[in-house]
Amino acid sequence: MKVVQLGRNDLYVVLSMTYKAMAIAPKVIELGVLRGDNALVLHRTLSPSLMVLIDAWSAEAATQGYCPFDELPAWVNPVDTYDYYFGGSVREQRTYDVIHDECVSKLEGLANVVFLRYATIEALAHIKPRTGEDHFDLVYVDANHQYEYVLRDLMRYQEIVAENGCIMLNDCCHSSAGTLQNLGVLEAVSSFLKRSDFRPVALTNTDWSDLILVRKGSAIGQLLDYTIANSDIAYVEIPDQLLPAGRIIDGKQRKNISFA
Repeated sequence: MKVVQLGRNDLYVVLSMTYKAMAIAPKVIELGVLRGDNALVLHRTLSPSLMVLIDAWSAEAATQGYCPFDELPAWVNPVDTYDYYFGGSVREQRTYDVIHDECVSKLEGLANVVFLRYATIEALAHIKPRTGEDHFDLVYVDANHQYEYVLRDLMRYQEIVAENGCIMLNDCCHSSAGTLQNLGVLEAVSSFLKRSDFRPVALTNTDWSDLILVRKGSAIGQLLDYTIANSDIAYVEIPDQLLPAGRIIDGKQRKNISFA
């Protein structure tokens, strides 16, 4: 696995170059869309032949899926702490309806975009009827960040990832800020890799890290490795098995990932 000195948007550029080299006009799914800002960047960078945007935009889903315990653990912030991020109370449906409408207005004029307003697992039954497609070149996982939800999304959506497709995840790191939100992305990925034929190929050396997974031995995995290795991108290569040890270190100048 290459730990790259890149941000998420630059990693999309690397993906775009790789798809073009393989003559793939990617079909993309994003799980967890919110305002559509990331979807817009993905669309502009990858020029997908199809983009399916899946989000429940639901207060009930967001609050009930925040923590599995009736009594919130002392190390986890109350969900209301993040009202500012959503622009309103996370407990009120109106907040999510406003965000949904903002997202649609931002993206509805773009070519080949399909909206599915469902929870991620419910959406699976609607993808092929709405699009006619059953395999996708990129699945971007950024919905509920709790361990069980992320693991379930990975286990179920791997089935529709094309042979030379990728899975990409956001917030795949351990950090003090992530702990306050009870994030379980890194732990879920670590478990998923033991249950599947996917491997990590690139991880951004950033807070709220992004990670790309590919099938072992796949052509796209080899090409991504080659593209990064023969570019001017700074990276450090580490054994894939070190991924679960990754944690964010807060330096005075910047944040870095440590595996020590």
